[in-house]
Amino acid sequence: MPVHNILIVQENPRERMELTDYFENMGFNVAGAFNGIEAENILADKTFEMVIVDSATPRLSPVDFLKYVKTRNFGTEVLFISKDPIVEEAVEVMKEGAFDFIIKPSDKENLKEQLKLCVERVFLQKNRHSKKQIKNSALNKPVRIITGDKAMQQLLAMAERIADTSASVLIQGESGTGKELFAKFIHQKSNRKNMPFVAVNCAALPENLLESELFGHEKGAFTGAVARKPGKFELAHKGTILLDEITEMPFHLQAKLLRVLQEQQVDRVGGTGSVDVDVRVIATTNRMVKESLEKGEFREDLYYRLNTIPLMIPPLRKRRGDVKLLSDFFFKKYSIIDERPVKPLTDDAFDLLSNQKFSGNVRELENIIHRALLLAQKEYIEPCDLLIEDPGSLEYDGQNDQHIPCNIASEPLKKMEEKMIFHTLDKTDGNRTHAAKILGISVRTLRNKLNEYKKTSKI
Repeated sequence: MPVHNILIVQENPRERMELTDYFENMGFNVAGAFNGIEAENILADKTFEMVIVDSATPRLSPVDFLKYVKTRNFGTEVLFISKDPIVEEAVEVMKEGAFDFIIKPSDKENLKEQLKLCVERVFLQKNRHSKKQIKNSALNKPVRIITGDKAMQQLLAMAERIADTSASVLIQGESGTGKELFAKFIHQKSNRKNMPFVAVNCAALPENLLESELFGHEKGAFTGAVARKPGKFELAHKGTILLDEITEMPFHLQAKLLRVLQEQQVDRVGGTGSVDVDVRVIATTNRMVKESLEKGEFREDLYYRLNTIPLMIPPLRKRRGDVKLLSDFFFKKYSIIDERPVKPLTDDAFDLLSNQKFSGNVRELENIIHRALLLAQKEYIEPCDLLIEDPGSLEYDGQNDQHIPCNIASEPLKKMEEKMIFHTLDKTDGNRTHAAKILGISVRTLRNKLNEYKKTSKI
């Protein structure tokens, strides 16, 4: 655990030393100041995550001191304590961004306990913020595709060979196989790697908005167009654009996209001239494009334009050897994110996992591993921790109960489901979106389940 810095600003030397000793014994690095001037001098030379200030400290105006700290030490929290607080002063410092204002109790141990709770809140919030920053920074890290499969390695080699070209790429594969990851891999290996990577989900945008999103619009082009807006192609200039689920693009827009690919120009909605763009196009789909061609849902000329470099990502069930590699990777990944120890799979658990159909492919495996890491109560992962929908693995055969393990075996399925949902919500601090992702269900399904529990007075 890193050592955190606290500054205590207190005139009374005995009280200052008592608080210093108290927090040092908790593992903090503590400095002390006896007046406002000394405190400002210390803050000028060193960064503190938290400052505890007795508002009666000489040569210190609480409001001015708070402004000084916030101006020079971004992210430092300031906590005021006072034996005889002035209400107006307390209100003003809270408005200016003080973390809290505590009325000093006569019992010193009570004061220490209050301060301890405040300090813990500060560093809990900072820890969450740091983890968020780590997650965000991870988005810019080099893409790593975990595989030991020969066919996948050949695809990666091909992707790397064509990365520096301007050729369009069409990536096909089932949902969850990692098509967008391949697209990012190509971008990062190309000479455009320092330029924008812009992703557009063609299936997620309403038809009447997709053209404007892709190609932009001029002011007044339609109701609500109050200003000129560049499209995704313009935003991706000199970089790469990913057209996800390309087969879901409306037929009439496919002709406009084809022109963009051929001419390297876009026409904004409501515009009178063309805008030059230099964009490398990568398209993905989870459908068989040839079926869309036969049904007349996708333009043949656009298909051949996009399909300069075809990549077909095999489903996870056709590369069983990757299950172990990916499981180990996800265990390590989520042990860091969720601050949990890595737990090994028992042989039975691994056999159960290896024999899954994985209709959701790598994404499904990731959810299973993340969920197991959060819910497992022992030092290892058992079959029941995987929560895989496999009735055979939970059936009692009258001879042994090795597949009905854990503390949920004797409970009805509905009760087990309820416990799992609340346990996951607890582990995600009530974040329904995160919980739903771990559970492998939609947020809407989770919300409906919670409403159902409310009606039965469970929450």
